[in-house]
Amino acid sequence: MRFATLCSLLVISCGSATQPASPPRAPRADDAAVAVAHLRAGRFVDADHEATLVLARDPASSRAAAVRAIASYVRAAEAFADEVAVLDHAGAGDAFTNPRGREAWQTFGSRLAAIDRDLAVVAADPDFSLELCIACWDHDWNHNGTIDDGDRKLLEIEVDDHGDDLPDGDARRRPTFRFDRGDADWARAMVAFQRAVSELVLAYRWDALDRLFSSDGRVVIRLEDAGRVRHARELVVAGLGFADRCRAEYLAETDDDREWVPSPRQHSHPIPLAVDNALYDTWASFTGDVRRLLASDDGLSLREVAAEVDRDLVHELPDAYIDVGRMFREPTDIVLDLGHGKDSPDSYERVLRGLLGNGYRDHMRASPLVSRLARIKRDVDRGDETASKKLRYLMWLN
Repeated sequence: MRFATLCSLLVISCGSATQPASPPRAPRADDAAVAVAHLRAGRFVDADHEATLVLARDPASSRAAAVRAIASYVRAAEAFADEVAVLDHAGAGDAFTNPRGREAWQTFGSRLAAIDRDLAVVAADPDFSLELCIACWDHDWNHNGTIDDGDRKLLEIEVDDHGDDLPDGDARRRPTFRFDRGDADWARAMVAFQRAVSELVLAYRWDALDRLFSSDGRVVIRLEDAGRVRHARELVVAGLGFADRCRAEYLAETDDDREWVPSPRQHSHPIPLAVDNALYDTWASFTGDVRRLLASDDGLSLREVAAEVDRDLVHELPDAYIDVGRMFREPTDIVLDLGHGKDSPDSYERVLRGLLGNGYRDHMRASPLVSRLARIKRDVDRGDETASKKLRYLMWLN
């Protein structure tokens, strides 16, 4: 693809050297039509290629940039998953410890960075729109060599807004979304968080995990590149910014047309999850909570976290906190010391200090994030359907 694109650019350059210079033309509104058609048909390689040609002529083409971002993301995610599957099938280790797996993480992170650059072009265009039915893609998602029912139904919407199953063939299973500028910032947030994960994986040498259960229970995961950890923090902060921005853009929308994420005032949303003002307020609270964690203004109470996992642990854990921000700013080796069990009163503290490094703090202001999640979890456990929908949407949005 890159070779074909380069050849096309060379032809354009050579032609301009032999022909009289012509005045620049304004890009046509349908310049990206071919790329869009390929994307709608699930021809991701062709869509990527055609969009690249358009962007070579008009770098500000938001529709071409959107097509390339979507097609590139599908291709990058599939390539990464294929590499992990190959390693697993060959019994050659995993994507953390095998050099080939680390290379896959590196490639995936680099491709995500390019995708974000395209999404930035999309987000810069207030008039951007793209109609797309993602469930209509005929694509071999499970890579078994044929497009089967599993592939065809993978991205379909299965239930209506009452939670009832939609019958096969119902048009509501395959809706067409009208993506807009806010959705571009939603995608930038998602990509930023995934890039942060990639940076954290590559920052450490995970080989020692192979010896965790064959040694005395103490292994050290070496920090190889502290700069990657700090970059991961920058990416998370950027992702929070995109999340805040897309939320503001959704709230400012005046249309109501097949929304990917609706505002409380919008009712045309193919995904059967309505929202209200309370959910948008909770969304804002979540991003604010995480910002304060990254700034070390708040910390996660170990005992509060334990209370939501295993209440028997609450009084065994030290009354201490996780300083998430400091873990990013001052990263250290990760020490997993599981060999001492509960032999001494300070065993949990020793394990946690080794695991958290500079992120272990004796005193901090407790973040409200844990209690927010706990309240939603309790409502879900009681069968509160509104809370259940809210939790699903918060996972989707953040």
